[in-house]
Amino acid sequence: MADTAACIIAGMGDEAAVRVQRGLSALLHRGPIAASGGDPGLEAPWAALVLGTAAHALDYDDVLDPAASHISAVLMPSLLALSRDIQATGSALIDAYIIGVQVQTLLAEAVNMSHYTQGWHTTSTLGAPAAAAACARLLGLDGESCRHALSIACSLSGGFKRQFGTNTKPFHAGLAAKNGLIAARMAQAGLTADPAPFEGERGFRDLMAGQGSLGFGPAAEKLEARPPAPAPAIWQKRYPCCASTHRAIDAVLELKRIHHIEAADIVRIDTAVSEAAVRNLMYDRPVNIMQARFSMPYCLAAAALDGDLSLSTFTPEALSRKDILSFLPRVTMASDPDQPHDMPATEKSWANVTIATASGSYSMKVVDPRGYPERPLTEAELEAKFRDCASFAGAASNTEEYSSWRGISREPDVSRLYHGLWPKH
Repeated sequence: MADTAACIIAGMGDEAAVRVQRGLSALLHRGPIAASGGDPGLEAPWAALVLGTAAHALDYDDVLDPAASHISAVLMPSLLALSRDIQATGSALIDAYIIGVQVQTLLAEAVNMSHYTQGWHTTSTLGAPAAAAACARLLGLDGESCRHALSIACSLSGGFKRQFGTNTKPFHAGLAAKNGLIAARMAQAGLTADPAPFEGERGFRDLMAGQGSLGFGPAAEKLEARPPAPAPAIWQKRYPCCASTHRAIDAVLELKRIHHIEAADIVRIDTAVSEAAVRNLMYDRPVNIMQARFSMPYCLAAAALDGDLSLSTFTPEALSRKDILSFLPRVTMASDPDQPHDMPATEKSWANVTIATASGSYSMKVVDPRGYPERPLTEAELEAKFRDCASFAGAASNTEEYSSWRGISREPDVSRLYHGLWPKH
């Protein structure tokens, strides 16, 4: 949650979040939201829309592996906005968040990777029902109302990956947060919906994944398992760019370190990744910052030249650097035939990277990227990321603020933390 808060703080000034606030100002017939100074007092669905867009704007937020989605960028905004209205405790918010993660994991394992590789953006399509489940939990709805909330959310789910590299990609996270919250509130009000939206004929799986997907049998078994199934793989990002680049970035940085490779010595970098990753990374020669986050050549060029990627890597000034632009042709990306496009979501992906120099070639395979549960970011790295995000936003950040988010379970009312996410200038 501290990691997501950092991403929201940094993302509030991004053009996507600013434009969403400008659009809401017109829709709601009110003054500029971004310039209101602190919490603008938006109704919960609109607040969730803004916070969700900001959380995902810089592509620095965490990833749920089975879903290939940005789960916290959806769950946190919806739950925080709702928590403000009902004065929820931090421990209640965490409980609801866990429910949202569990629901999305089970849905993802039933429909992925077929659903994802068809082109659906799972942050949105699986995010709305997951947020509905989490908000229903926070509201204390009974089982029947929870079922309606999930079903209503299915009718509010959408978004496709053609939007990667545009403002609408992070907007998807905001829409899912808003729609999940609305679905829960409507179910609370008694609105009814079909009882079998996921597995039924012409339902979610049938229309958006196909019968070749795994289906819900294994999910049902997991729900009944004793002891419970292992926790899903949520990983926090070390780099502010598409998750599909992270394994290859790790490989480049590690190969450079081990073999003392200088950028000037590199003749070419060849990487083989999953077909899903190839489709995500659609910009060989990015022309703006959003596209650069979805460009394997750009990200690996920056890794080779700078030895790291940070928020400053994705600025107009960095995008125009001559050394990066001249390095782009040295990077190639191909689909790995050993990673079929429809492999189950329970199987891990990987990247194979080879750096060729005048004196030899060096290769590495990376399965677990930095930030993955098996390679978690350290406490120092998490706090440094929080401070970097606050600095990037021009906001003051101190150890006490970071510690408050890390200790959210002890908060009697999370409204204080919610208010702190909105810019004060």
